[in-house]
Amino acid sequence: MEENQKEKNTLEVIQEMEEQQRIQNQKLLEQERLREEQERFQHEAQLKEDKKELLKLKQGVIDSSDTIYEQHEEEKNYTFGEKVSNFIYHNKWWMGFAVFFLVMFGYLTWQVVTTVKPDMIILLLVDDDFFNAACSSGIEEIFESYLDDVNGDGEVAVDVYYIPASQATAERDGYTGDQTKLFAEFQIGEAVLVISDDGADEFIVPDHNLEDLESYFGDYQETEGVRFRLKDTDFAARLEWDEPFDDDIYIGIRKVKQTMDSEQKMQEVYDVSFPALQKFVQEFGHLKQAE
Repeated sequence: MEENQKEKNTLEVIQEMEEQQRIQNQKLLEQERLREEQERFQHEAQLKEDKKELLKLKQGVIDSSDTIYEQHEEEKNYTFGEKVSNFIYHNKWWMGFAVFFLVMFGYLTWQVVTTVKPDMIILLLVDDDFFNAACSSGIEEIFESYLDDVNGDGEVAVDVYYIPASQATAERDGYTGDQTKLFAEFQIGEAVLVISDDGADEFIVPDHNLEDLESYFGDYQETEGVRFRLKDTDFAARLEWDEPFDDDIYIGIRKVKQTMDSEQKMQEVYDVSFPALQKFVQEFGHLKQAE
């Protein structure tokens, strides 16, 4: 009985001690809260006072303040190298853009200066990639021999624009691009000589767009309306093309019309191209035998 009473007393003592400790902790926490609240209140009050003082300083009401001190950074003297490095660091993006555009401008200028502008352009519409690859340079050389330096750049240059035109290419994926190029070329007057075949007729409508050659070259066996046929000429041999040309391959010249540029511009191109065509016919054509 006495032992039970002792255990009970001990347990009560422990509980009382824990309760006292808890009360003591609560008091400490409350004191800490009150202290922090007091500090926050004082800080906010100080901020308000500082704002008032700062406003007075800015308005010139007072010349100085005991609570606010203006801080002046000590001026640092930089070396020339440090100034350059600092400038590059703060302007690196703008400098990067500037360098990029300068490089692009220089490249485009170089292209304009160094690119040789052709004195004449020939449209090659025959749908034969191998013929284009093998013969374009030879066609250019032959017609360059007929020309002078038309544009005055010190060089004689002829370019062949290969734009395959046939029903087969029209049904092929990607032909839209070639069709657009062909349409564009016929809307401007930069190229009037055409080497083509009958497969391109539905795209260029020769009887409507090409010059009738009978009145100019009617004495030659190869002349057939708007076409000067190339099959029985030495043109293939000059190009070192081993196979004879098909019956329908021909050369022709576009009529002068109003274009997106101007009719005058096309006439100027025509006046350069027609004499070249005349020399071509004279070199490769065969005069009809007198009856």
